[in-house]
Amino acid sequence: MSIRKIFLYTTILGIILSGYFILLSYGFDRYKSYLLSLIKIPDIEVNNDTTTTKLKVYSANGKLIFEKFTSYGGQILFDKDFKEFDQFYAEFVKVKGGDPLKEELWKEFYKKHENIKFSFYFIDFFKNSFMKELEQKYSVSQIYESVLNNFIFDNGIKGVNGYSVYLFSKDFGNLTFKEKVFLALSTIENIGSPEGRYEYLSDLAGLITGDDKKITFNTPKINILYPDYVDGVLEELEKLNLQYNKHSYDVYTNLDEYNYNNIKSVLRSSLKEFKGVEASFVLIDYVNNKSLLSIGTINDDYNKNRALKIKREVGSVFKPVTFLTAFKYGYRPSFVLEDKPYSFRDGKYWYRPKNYEDFYMGRTNIRNGLIYSLNNLTIKLAETVGLRRVSNMATLLGYENVRPFYAMPLGSIPQTPFAVANSYAAIASYGEKCNVRFIDKVVNETGRQLYLKNECEKVVDEKSVYQTIYLMKKVVDYGTARGKGLIPGTAGKTGTTNDSKDVWFVAIFPPYVGVLWVGYDDFKSLGDDASGGKIAAPIMAEIERKLLPGVTNIQFKVPEGIRMVKVVKGEDKLFDSGCGSFYYEMLNKNNLPDVCIADSLNVATKED
Repeated sequence: MSIRKIFLYTTILGIILSGYFILLSYGFDRYKSYLLSLIKIPDIEVNNDTTTTKLKVYSANGKLIFEKFTSYGGQILFDKDFKEFDQFYAEFVKVKGGDPLKEELWKEFYKKHENIKFSFYFIDFFKNSFMKELEQKYSVSQIYESVLNNFIFDNGIKGVNGYSVYLFSKDFGNLTFKEKVFLALSTIENIGSPEGRYEYLSDLAGLITGDDKKITFNTPKINILYPDYVDGVLEELEKLNLQYNKHSYDVYTNLDEYNYNNIKSVLRSSLKEFKGVEASFVLIDYVNNKSLLSIGTINDDYNKNRALKIKREVGSVFKPVTFLTAFKYGYRPSFVLEDKPYSFRDGKYWYRPKNYEDFYMGRTNIRNGLIYSLNNLTIKLAETVGLRRVSNMATLLGYENVRPFYAMPLGSIPQTPFAVANSYAAIASYGEKCNVRFIDKVVNETGRQLYLKNECEKVVDEKSVYQTIYLMKKVVDYGTARGKGLIPGTAGKTGTTNDSKDVWFVAIFPPYVGVLWVGYDDFKSLGDDASGGKIAAPIMAEIERKLLPGVTNIQFKVPEGIRMVKVVKGEDKLFDSGCGSFYYEMLNKNNLPDVCIADSLNVATKED
């Protein structure tokens, strides 16, 4: 072949190869353009609207008695809360040999395009292009700031600031550099419970910061005083449906600290002869519907709140409910029944109660059933009026889960002292049943005061109530609480359960209702002769005089339509000369008995 032909062929081949490479290069560029069109940098932003909130509870005089975090949250800003970020990042990348967060973003993006067949050249091009666009759109601090704020820990807390408060009781910005790195690493490495990987995270944080000091957690503690009262506050708060995850709240209560401590001291000193005995006391200001005191233990055993949560049989402090029901349905205090041993058919069984010390009064006005706490007469009256009517009245007043059965009128129904006090507050308010509040007001962090609805309901007429209160005054004058030192005019009721396992005393002395319970947690007897009159009433007398110093007589308003009249003893008759002995009774002027017609010239005598 001639040199001329060789040159010609070579020239043609060169032109062909040049065209091929030109075409190949053009295809590469088009493919690169295609790959670049696929790159979509994900939106990276802080998405955390959580906040750290607290609940604080104060006594009536403004002392903090309860404090706890109710939610953990909040955002951090690197330029304010993590000024050491650049230092952290430089060391972190050095230790890790790269930026794991950027790598993670690349991997998540690449997963969406795994179906594309790549050569090594194009994978590198695709990744480098992604990283370049990522860095153009977001700074490193923006990427890390979003991760630290948006990460959700295993316990549901969102962001490092909330978890910082949860672990260290302070915001992220107030942590040491090593503590900040400890939490940052847990989010970067997707560790939802950093406490469980303490050694690893702590060592890595020490390597990055150069700080070998041990990281110590300081988890928030619930600060609480007067837990037996705070229980009532927290229960009341539950009904308000507060937004604890959004707001902090300051709760101002009606707790009277001075009298709480004073009365607790009285209980302890009065009961020191009973080793291991417990007691509870509830005090309500029924005029203002305030729960002032809730003492649930005298031995600082706050695991059991004997005032608000532990139920014990109430004994004879329940009896006024039966008499109030009778008066509501037209029975007069002068109505007559036989007080004697009865047998009551209760389903398949017979119920045969006994009076205290087997004392029976025979035919007598029913008022004596309350004054002298006569068991048989009280049950007979409840049967006469209707057991269901009595149980319904108890529910209206505030007793809980009272069903009609023959032992019910004697208080064989477990109740908390607060439930008893709440019911007597309705009696003291002349039949007006109101919400008795532990809380005076609730204010959120903006200063806005929440409206607390005060609901009241008339559950029984005031004339029937007053007749009951009047008989309770006689309990103190000459009944089961006589001679116990109570302020004259106090309306009271003793209570003693079977085998003297519980003794009670309830007192109404305006503006207060006080309920006292004494007993052993293991239901041991307080003694053969223990009773509400012997143990609880004298303690109430001392409490009463501390609350009302200088008061020598207690008065109750007499409702319009109530008259004091002379009634024949042992008869439901108005007294007239020649009708025998009489006593004074408070009766409804629209429901007076007939006048006695004398059938003999008996000399009239007065018995009050």
